[in-house]
Amino acid sequence: MQLIQYKKYIGAALLCLWLSSCSKDFLNVQPNNFIPEERFYKTDEDAIQAVTAAYQPLQVIYNGAAWHLGDIMSDDTDLGGGGGGDGLETAELDNFSVTPFNPVVSLMWKQCYIGIFRANLVINKIPTITTISEPIRKRTVGEAYFLRAYYYYQLVRLFGKVPLITTVLTDAESRQVERAEINQIYDLIKQDLAKAANDLPNNYGGDDLGRATWGAAKGVLASVYLTLKDKPNAATTARQVIDAGIYHLNDNYGWNFDLLHENSDESLFEVQYRNGGEQWSDNGPGQKMNCFFAPRDQNVVQSEGYGWNIPTEDLVSKFERDGSGNIKDKRRPASMWMPGDKFGNYTQPDNLVGSPRGYNIRKYFVPASNTSGDGGGWSCALNVPVMRYSEVLLIYAEAAGPGAGKPYVDEVRARAGLDPLPAGLSDAAYLEKIYLERRVEFAFEMHRWYDLLRHPDPNYFINVMKASGKTNITAKHRFMPIPQGERDVNSRLTQNDGY
Repeated sequence: MQLIQYKKYIGAALLCLWLSSCSKDFLNVQPNNFIPEERFYKTDEDAIQAVTAAYQPLQVIYNGAAWHLGDIMSDDTDLGGGGGGDGLETAELDNFSVTPFNPVVSLMWKQCYIGIFRANLVINKIPTITTISEPIRKRTVGEAYFLRAYYYYQLVRLFGKVPLITTVLTDAESRQVERAEINQIYDLIKQDLAKAANDLPNNYGGDDLGRATWGAAKGVLASVYLTLKDKPNAATTARQVIDAGIYHLNDNYGWNFDLLHENSDESLFEVQYRNGGEQWSDNGPGQKMNCFFAPRDQNVVQSEGYGWNIPTEDLVSKFERDGSGNIKDKRRPASMWMPGDKFGNYTQPDNLVGSPRGYNIRKYFVPASNTSGDGGGWSCALNVPVMRYSEVLLIYAEAAGPGAGKPYVDEVRARAGLDPLPAGLSDAAYLEKIYLERRVEFAFEMHRWYDLLRHPDPNYFINVMKASGKTNITAKHRFMPIPQGERDVNSRLTQNDGY
């Protein structure tokens, strides 16, 4: 695979320069010069810098691929944008006409394997270095196990069988790797997350705030079990997080998407971003969703706003209403713009280019006055949540079933100003309610497509998307195509059916 062709030189500079600047406090490492491998991996700081580099592909993934795949491929959002030839690669995903040449699909594959490569460096190198202190060795290797598992979790859900790489390969070796079976990949993911949970602390402070913790490892592991339909283990693992008493729901739902409340008590894991750096690049340290999702050309955000990823009417209809037909769900105003919504002197219009009903995503909104970058660019500092405590509650609620699980979904609903679920729901009706709750709680957080895929009915994702008007969808879209660029350099990579 062409994505694992790095020379065996590593250091503070190379770690950050492979793709972009680093971000926020623990990612804010300033490049300086290349350091040969034999002079690196000597100190605690070397170990910390090495694992820091393994986080960085997350910034690129969430900027350039995650929302296309998790949101726009689902029934939650449509393309939006400027129309015409704007975002043809995303339109392929929205319309289920995706090919092996799609750059979004390729970006996801490449960045996951870059992260895996860097995590493998830490896992394979750090335990052998006696000059690194035991606490730092344990922590950094635990972070690497978490990150490797998370990248493989993205890959296996999107592509199915993928190469399973756990060592640092040479260029020639990387071109000979075959795809592993799905169960083998999940076995590694579960093992890695268990190891990470064993070694990671409950929390961090200071410059390390935002790194993977015990709760992040346990939370993702619970999600993995739920995806695998292993409800007993999903319930047990989620309950461990709940009973630890470390996490709590924020009083205000909107605080989860607020610069002032990043890495809060509700956050198990976030992708860290900061202002500045490469302002017009997925690879920069800034988050670009603020600009891409904002109302198009309305100048409420830096660089005017592009109006992509438009909420569907079907999603809007799922927010509960009062007797007068008004949305009463408190999550709506923090989640999306609707006509008449205000910010300062700005009022959301009834329709916009790309959004004929006047809907736009608001979750990642940071006004232009709170961003930087010489008047332009994709340079928002707001973090993106990967897993929140509300997801742990809903994982437990789903896995434990209506008897034991209902109080936990009711806790999530209570914050939204909604009544408890009715008592006595059948298992099928209860699952439908959980799916609906997840849909509005995590709207635009890139979960919906994966929820459609993991439903007990294997045709669920097809039926839902056809009902939303996406008649091109077929069974082959359960998995994305293996990028052709990867197959061109590795003839052992077979293609998914139908592509």
